[in-house]
Amino acid sequence: MLFKMILDNASDDERHIAQGFLRHIVAGFTIGLIFGGAMFGALFLTLGNLDMNIPILFILAMLLQFGPIGGLIGAGVHVTRIADRGEKARDDDDEPRGGTRAPVTKVAAPRQKASTASPVPSPA
Repeated sequence: MLFKMILDNASDDERHIAQGFLRHIVAGFTIGLIFGGAMFGALFLTLGNLDMNIPILFILAMLLQFGPIGGLIGAGVHVTRIADRGEKARDDDDEPRGGTRAPVTKVAAPRQKASTASPVPSPA
């Protein structure tokens, strides 16, 4: 429902960005659950000989905590891909920025005054 609302409110220019964003969130969530399952399997194989009475709710909670983390990582991957596209188009970072079209004029270096400090200490 939330994904449908996001896609319905996106304009035509933003639709591909929203679709990619949602795709990365779902893929990250799925990969996070797979990774959580693999970690649980490794933990179960490692500690299989111990007599542990762990409720199934705790096992599911351990598995599910990897899902949202994977979703956030997926969203971060999509955002960095969008940001990288913007940087590729701009190679002229040496030019000054600003809204003025005034010509650049060179200014002479200011003259420095002669030092008025005396090497002799002042009487106190």
